[in-house]
Amino acid sequence: MTLAIAGMIVTAGGVAFAATQAPDREATALEGAKISLPEAIAIAERQTGGKAYDAGADIKGGHPRITVETNGSLGVQTVIVDAQSGRVLATHAGPEQD
Repeated sequence: MTLAIAGMIVTAGGVAFAATQAPDREATALEGAKISLPEAIAIAERQTGGKAYDAGADIKGGHPRITVETNGSLGVQTVIVDAQSGRVLATHAGPEQD
């Protein structure tokens, strides 16, 4: 996977990821998070059985979260992972609405 966050590129597995928000905001959301972006992606892929194609971090209600979009046999699925606990907060069909 490839993900650009705050000018940093993380690669593994050859899947390309596009940051869904401004890099500064994503970097801020992940500061101090206990769950890394690759860990959240793995959680989402296990949850849906699909392969991640997009991921991004944000803060909602003062809590950092990571949104991962996957595509698999069930089609596009969006998984929102708590960046502190790794708990799946929500899953829904279709991509995340920007």
